[in-house]
Amino acid sequence: MPELEHDSELVLASGIRIRSSGVTATVGDVRQPGIRGFSADTGEIDARLAPVLTAAGMQQVLVVPLDGVAVSARGFTGDAPYVEVSVPAPGPDEGQVVLEVDDVGLVRWHVDVEAVTTAVAIADGVPTPPVRRVAPVYAGLDQVFRIPIQDSRRGLVGFGIRKVLHLIRFPIESAAAAAGKALVGWWEDRNRPHSLNLLTPETLAGVPEPGGVDTARLAELADKPFLLLVHGTFSTIRSGFAGLAKPGDGPDLAEFVARYEGRVLGFDHQTLHVDPSVNARWFLERLPRDRPVTLDVLTHSRGGLVGRRIADADLARAVGVPAPNIRRLIHVGTPNGGTVLASPKRWTTLIDVFTNLFSLLPEEVATATAESVIELVKQIATGVFNGLAGLTAMDPANPSIATANTGVFGGAAGIAGPVRAVASDFTPADGDLRLRALNAIVDPFFGAGNDLVVPTQGVYAAGEYRISDPFVVPTPSTVVHTAFFADARVRAKIGEWLPGAD
Repeated sequence: MPELEHDSELVLASGIRIRSSGVTATVGDVRQPGIRGFSADTGEIDARLAPVLTAAGMQQVLVVPLDGVAVSARGFTGDAPYVEVSVPAPGPDEGQVVLEVDDVGLVRWHVDVEAVTTAVAIADGVPTPPVRRVAPVYAGLDQVFRIPIQDSRRGLVGFGIRKVLHLIRFPIESAAAAAGKALVGWWEDRNRPHSLNLLTPETLAGVPEPGGVDTARLAELADKPFLLLVHGTFSTIRSGFAGLAKPGDGPDLAEFVARYEGRVLGFDHQTLHVDPSVNARWFLERLPRDRPVTLDVLTHSRGGLVGRRIADADLARAVGVPAPNIRRLIHVGTPNGGTVLASPKRWTTLIDVFTNLFSLLPEEVATATAESVIELVKQIATGVFNGLAGLTAMDPANPSIATANTGVFGGAAGIAGPVRAVASDFTPADGDLRLRALNAIVDPFFGAGNDLVVPTQGVYAAGEYRISDPFVVPTPSTVVHTAFFADARVRAKIGEWLPGAD
């Protein structure tokens, strides 16, 4: 097995080159599986993730094991040590991405150097060439992937660890470009249409009806308050509120359906390519035009931004409906002050977090979240950074964040009753090496407490948007961003805040 020495380069078969900057390693048996799809025994791909990758049309074209990876005693130049892999570029209708799996099972995605450079330039406000809607044509050139070498458990690597790099190729949906849409927007329009449905524990387990409950039925039920559930990024009502659907300590969905006499609504919406105002407008357009509805709104993550816009009386007037009476609004892990992971240069880290949290979701609902994550992987891997207004709405550098948290909006305009908040400052359990590794990667970006996706204080203290007496999961908190509704303490607190249809 060839040795990768400090600041050296290895040339392998089929035009593959591996270069080191401040790193030493042993290159294992480089394989070109030549098969479509994945299995758990082809290089440490998670057994639950493998079929989702296959269903997304991804093909494993190269596996590069790196054993004994360590930072060279001779040091390194630049910001951090890395391994660089150069491979033949894909064809004009394909994209490529590298999936890294380390020896604790931590998964990280890597896009090519050109895409990384573009993302950083966009985030830093540097003028860049026009952002493309389709992947570049490399015309036989190599594509270069740079893999930072960091032991996420202890900082820089000073001893040997193992990493396996999977080069993954996927087809690009040419119909998206023909329709003038970026890949994610094309995918969400087909696979994540807006839908509003009356929920029971049984209907939550199924696929939402297109469009869902109609305006006439809402008008019939509008004599008493509704409970409205609004999910977050990458999610659906089924996956985002799965923890609430399971019987356990604290109120569950069945109890809330009883409290609200069947008036529990689930709002499925697109989270990646449209702004929260677009989501809110779609919802408001479904409301009766002859009477206001009363809502208790329970939101998760980005869904809280949608909930705030649903409460905007000006938006309701523009739609032509009476502004809903928001009795209470509950933010669970909402990025009211934004999240640094929504900056274009951090999108791969956001993807990494959700890919690793995938294994913590209930198996029957995890696929829906993973599908959305993988579609975003495809888009940014092709260097396409436009058409993602749903993500950039959560970027702290987006002026709309500051606007929403100042003046009238910062005072929770449109919300008649109390605004509540649930947040977590995640601390990984001692025995969970994978989450400890993920936490070590994410924490430096925030520089403060967080739930791996959203800063703790940003849920309840964002500019002038202040929520008194928030429920912060007691320390040490092992509650990550995707697991709030499975926690008995969170469910109990939400149960205190939601009175029902009275």
